[in-house]
Amino acid sequence: MEDKLLAEILAAHADQLVEGRGKGNDYLAMFPDYQEKLKPLLETAEKIKQVLEPVEPAPTFCQSLHEDLLTAGRRKLGEEGPQLAKSHGKQVLISAAALGSAVSVAGAIAYFIHSRTAAKAQPASSS
Repeated sequence: MEDKLLAEILAAHADQLVEGRGKGNDYLAMFPDYQEKLKPLLETAEKIKQVLEPVEPAPTFCQSLHEDLLTAGRRKLGEEGPQLAKSHGKQVLISAAALGSAVSVAGAIAYFIHSRTAAKAQPASSS
């Protein structure tokens, strides 16, 4: 529980440092029971913030990254494209086979009904 509380305090302090306000002393005053553990951590965070400088990637890097991502995306689509076509062709073939089977069954039923109707319609032959 104590570690979780310390992590939350440090996270709040880091947010304050990023925004350019708040000092470690404020948190030490709010949590006097944790001063011994908090003080070195807060001081370290403030020292790190002082030496950090914002970094902006070079435009050539951004352009290169953009092109690499587009190339990777095209390659990925190219790999999936034939698979989708094969899958679609397979679905069409299965659908056609199912339709053919249904037509065959319907034809057999129609023939059976027709032949029974024709047999009943024929008059009995006299001997």
